[in-house]
Amino acid sequence: MRDTYLDSCKATLIFLVVLGHFLERMIGWNDPINHAMLGTIYFIHMPAFIFISGMLFNDKKWLKNILFFISLYLPFQILFPAFDALWSGRFQINWNLFQRPYWILWYLLGMIAWTLLSHFLVKTKFAMSISLVLAIVVGLSPWNNYQYSIGRIFTFLPFFVAGALYGQGLLIKIQFNRFTQMLSLSFLCAIAVLVYLTQLNPFWLYGSLSYSQLKVSLPLGIGMRVACLLISTLGIYAVFVWVKSLNQRFVRLGQNTLAVYLLHGFLVILLARYWPSNLNLFVEVSICIILSILTCWILQQPMFDTGLRKLSLWLIKPAEKLGLK
Repeated sequence: MRDTYLDSCKATLIFLVVLGHFLERMIGWNDPINHAMLGTIYFIHMPAFIFISGMLFNDKKWLKNILFFISLYLPFQILFPAFDALWSGRFQINWNLFQRPYWILWYLLGMIAWTLLSHFLVKTKFAMSISLVLAIVVGLSPWNNYQYSIGRIFTFLPFFVAGALYGQGLLIKIQFNRFTQMLSLSFLCAIAVLVYLTQLNPFWLYGSLSYSQLKVSLPLGIGMRVACLLISTLGIYAVFVWVKSLNQRFVRLGQNTLAVYLLHGFLVILLARYWPSNLNLFVEVSICIILSILTCWILQQPMFDTGLRKLSLWLIKPAEKLGLK
């Protein structure tokens, strides 16, 4: 039996993912108000999604899950650049195609890495501590942390490990304790105010660059990384508390988040090509919200998730024949 509360959490987060991408592509980070909205979303949506992904981590099927994400990553890493080139008219052969995941595909590469790392980490007594150290130490790397999403993989690793180790217990406590929606809303507002006042560099939220790439000193870089992890943790907690009020209204969306995540990128790319640049901010944000609702409603249909499962068989079936399960 599925956990409808968990599905509601996933539904809320995938909507934030889609909305964040529409806001980012359509409006951008330059407007201070939109910057605050985007910053608040980015502080929470992927860390929370990765936390839930950790909750669903199954060590008995770790290799099969890795193959599943590889089976989607490889074709979509070709499809997305091809689709983008089709609408932009910029066709070129990129021999380093798999060196940097295309936009949203970093999550698939992350799932491959987090599943592999967690297979070994959860067997130790210091899994959480090791993941936190790696999240901080990756900022010291002398190479480009964008390559192969190295920065993001290790920056967000603690959320995956925390989900695998403590996720079930935490969500049970949240569901049955009397945390108020007003308190969780105040946490979210505090994050929004913080982002608005500081106009925080988005790359801190992406987790994709080293401290030297961000042009900060070592102590400041470590302090900022720790602060971002703590704020994201607070934001995750606040969202999970708020989701209690949703009950089972968006269960289907929560059941088909992978299809929404992978396929919404095509719609965002397409619609961004025809986006007018002279609209009022309120109108732009309203349109982005409407587009996000429609996108989630369309892509939550089971046929899209079924299609992805069938697509993955090109690798899963041969692996099963070889005894890799």
